[in-house]
Amino acid sequence: MAEPRRQAPHHVPGEVRDAAIAALSAFRSRGRLYEHVTLVAREVGVAERTVWRWVTSGDGANARRGRTRFEVTAEDIAELAYRHGSVAAVHRARGGEPSVWTLRRAFVRALSPGRMAGLEGGERVRRNFDTYLTRPARHRNECWEADHCELAIEVLLADGQVIKPWLTSFLDRFSRAVCGWAISGYPSEESVLAALRAAILTEPPYGPVGGIPASLRWDRGKEFLADGVGSAARALGIDAQPLPPYAPHLKGALERFHESIETLLLAELPGFTHAPVRRRERRSASKAALLTLDAFVTCFAEFVARYNAEHAHSALDGDTPLERWLGDDALVVEMPRERLHHLLLARDTRVVGKWGIRIFGNHYNAAELVGVVGETVEVRFMPHQHGSIEVFLHEHHVGTAVRVDLIDEEEAAQLRRRRREEERWLARQQRDAERRRARRFQAVTAAPPPIEEAEPERVLTPSRSLIDHGEIPAGWVRPLAPDEVPDPPPRRSRR
Repeated sequence: MAEPRRQAPHHVPGEVRDAAIAALSAFRSRGRLYEHVTLVAREVGVAERTVWRWVTSGDGANARRGRTRFEVTAEDIAELAYRHGSVAAVHRARGGEPSVWTLRRAFVRALSPGRMAGLEGGERVRRNFDTYLTRPARHRNECWEADHCELAIEVLLADGQVIKPWLTSFLDRFSRAVCGWAISGYPSEESVLAALRAAILTEPPYGPVGGIPASLRWDRGKEFLADGVGSAARALGIDAQPLPPYAPHLKGALERFHESIETLLLAELPGFTHAPVRRRERRSASKAALLTLDAFVTCFAEFVARYNAEHAHSALDGDTPLERWLGDDALVVEMPRERLHHLLLARDTRVVGKWGIRIFGNHYNAAELVGVVGETVEVRFMPHQHGSIEVFLHEHHVGTAVRVDLIDEEEAAQLRRRRREEERWLARQQRDAERRRARRFQAVTAAPPPIEEAEPERVLTPSRSLIDHGEIPAGWVRPLAPDEVPDPPPRRSRR
């Protein structure tokens, strides 16, 4: 009993037909073509006459009785781009011929999925179909990636305003560890400097991940391209280069970390903006459930510590970022805190008042501010660490001002001593001036002897008479002396 023929598939792949034709052509020279045609027809699931037609035509592409498939032209592709990738619109413009499914299959054969998506959604959609080369780092601190990210959460400020905070972060490409970060209401040069300072420091509460990296890569945001960030990086010997525009894949490790923030932290907190909305809530009711900015910063600091120490990363073969960091023996170039004390800090300007410097709703004072009331100074500080600020006057460091409610007794006594020193200095200068004034205008009982003035010495100036010009020529007339000049004749009267 003959074995039943398999059900023919909807479409025999071209590579299968080409391979069958090549094999049958080889068997034809050996005289065993018939049995192999039967075997190929049974395996592929087509009739034997179909396989014979493949062999006789020698071309599997046109195996259906000489029928040709519809293919699109360059004009059809241009029409598809004009219709924003809508095959149905192109079908209507062509008058309904051929069918829309035939036209769609022709476009699929002519264009890659990336090109089809690009014609419909633009370059940003087409870029999702691109492949990229990986750039594995060889050791820790070889390259850091930096970027801003608006977090998908609403937080409450002290004045009642609701904002979506921005994150500025630095990530080590080798270990995927978060080196430093800063959260602010909007991206700025100050937040970049503060995050970079936190990333470099390895002392508590920072570290152990940190040090000076060999290179920095960030996007072309104006905050990263600012003069302060570039000068600070060059002062530390860091190769800081901006990435080309519209190239997020060049800092893919940091982009992946931003996605982890949303899934591992923000989705569990109140105010998550990407959460599904079940019903409308009044704004006043939603404010009551929001976190304050300070509370959110505390939650984020705990998340970063947990992410570095406990999150098993698939790109690290299951290791945590901290394990990969500590497992590398590359040299870490550390920088003491005092060297970075004034270099990488957020900056602002304030006027020194009678009660010190007012910023962040608090007053800051120090002994070094005595005597500079009324001056405009530059204030440098770490975001979210408002216990003390650094004060600069004319680009010179004046001192560290402490929040008044945190000043201890020793610092208060030093401020009072400074005021007394200033008072004693002025009194001493005034006493010296009085003594000088008394000596100059002391009392006298007789007129002082006259001072004989010495006759001024005559200074000979060069004249023509002192210069030897040689003998006077014979034709010249010597000028008369003053006593040889005759008197003028008397003037006659007109009468």
